Amino acid sequence: MKHTSKLFFASVLCTQAFLFNGCGGSSSNNSSDDETNLGLPAEMQLIMLNALTGAYYSFDSTTETRTDINEMAAASQDSAVQNLQITDVSTIGHFFHWPDFRLSGTEELLDLKYLLMVPEYTPGDPIDADQFVQLTHLHDEELAAHSAEEFRDPEAGSAIAAGLERLNTFVTKQAELEEEIAEVIPADQQLCRAYIDPYLEFELEQEAGAEEGTGGEEHAHGALVHFALTQSGRVYFYEEHEGALEELQGFVTLDDVVTISDCNRTTIGRVSEDGVLIFIPDTQLLYLVDAHGGDFHQHSTWSTSSLMPEGVNADMMAIIGSGGEHDHDHE
Repeated sequence: MKHTSKLFFASVLCTQAFLFNGCGGSSSNNSSDDETNLGLPAEMQLIMLNALTGAYYSFDSTTETRTDINEMAAASQDSAVQNLQITDVSTIGHFFHWPDFRLSGTEELLDLKYLLMVPEYTPGDPIDADQFVQLTHLHDEELAAHSAEEFRDPEAGSAIAAGLERLNTFVTKQAELEEEIAEVIPADQQLCRAYIDPYLEFELEQEAGAEEGTGGEEHAHGALVHFALTQSGRVYFYEEHEGALEELQGFVTLDDVVTISDCNRTTIGRVSEDGVLIFIPDTQLLYLVDAHGGDFHQHSTWSTSSLMPEGVNADMMAIIGSGGEHDHDHE
């Protein structure tokens, strides 16, 4: 960010109420292996899952270390960490990212979470305990999770019920974003994924609210870019002007993409206000698309073979974190 934000990036995970009200307790230490020097943007956790075998790994882009999540979960005495373990590959569908904005006392918090959805889930449908396997985010700097069963038949007015309401509000909002972008992309393209930076969107909304009220401090921001990834591997860029989306520049074509076979398993994640990481399972590549004062372009790529053990593919990836500066010497 280009200023000190009033937004605190919170990660709170422990007992059933932790997801919505905060908690205490401890979590297990990650075991890591394979030091690397990849030049990835910092301050992110890349979580990768093989749908056929259940192999489940996280990669810390700051320390550049990898953790076997299933091994970590099996060795832990913390039930929230144990919930991470993949025990039934038939329940693996795709990841769904959820930037959970919520109040904690008087503070506005952003907790970036992801859900492992079951194969039968249709994007845009309401989510309850039958539609996902686990809900995961960072507890301090480590992963932990809730099982779906903890969300079954929540008591009216409870923190769990309020959390599911926030989740489904975001589901609706994301579906509306995809519908809006699908209407403006070229007719010969099919939308795979629509994305806007949740951190920047939230800050802009907070500042707009302050200006309408008592007046607030203005900060230097880039525009809120609407990213559109199409099935052919193109990335389009739009900005909203007077209630309508207008194309910002020409599209970017991601290397080696012929067609994307499963759009639900693609991922777009924040690097900074200037760019995003995009994961395409078909190419097993992670793409950095950024601008840094100019037009958006494909800046760098990384193969998942540098993040996963030898011979293990990533069928899906979750990206958690606000991102950091990128090593622009990387090619």
